[in-house]
Amino acid sequence: MKYDKKKAEQIVSLFASGDYKIADICKQVGIAESTYYKWKTDKSEFSESIKNAQDARLEAFKGMARSGLAKLLDVYTVEESVVEYVDNGQGKPKIKGRKVTQRVFMPNAAAIIFTLKNTDPDNWKDKQEIEHSDAPITWEETRTYEADEKAD
Repeated sequence: MKYDKKKAEQIVSLFASGDYKIADICKQVGIAESTYYKWKTDKSEFSESIKNAQDARLEAFKGMARSGLAKLLDVYTVEESVVEYVDNGQGKPKIKGRKVTQRVFMPNAAAIIFTLKNTDPDNWKDKQEIEHSDAPITWEETRTYEADEKAD
């Protein structure tokens, strides 16, 4: 397919959003993946735009990660509802009842540990620091033996 500047701009915009994979972007704009890679190789302006969009894409990913991490660190509730239907006698469904359930999600322990280790490493770290002098290490062992006395 011939290089299309308008489609190239759409691709760069979709890529920068961080919401789509290359295959999805190509489908959305109506080009083959091979065309995308050909344009990236042959068209320096397109290649440069994709490189610049990569920075925006990574920032979008960081934002998503922070948002997801924030959710994992907090208690949150989700309301789920199930509606039960019955036949009303005329072939149409009629609501028999509705069951609402609230699910409480507790913070994710792994996410909490990850956050603490990376934001407060002085207080939360796996590494142990052992201080020692340069004096040679010596080994002292004391043994005490008791003789068994046999009564004659």
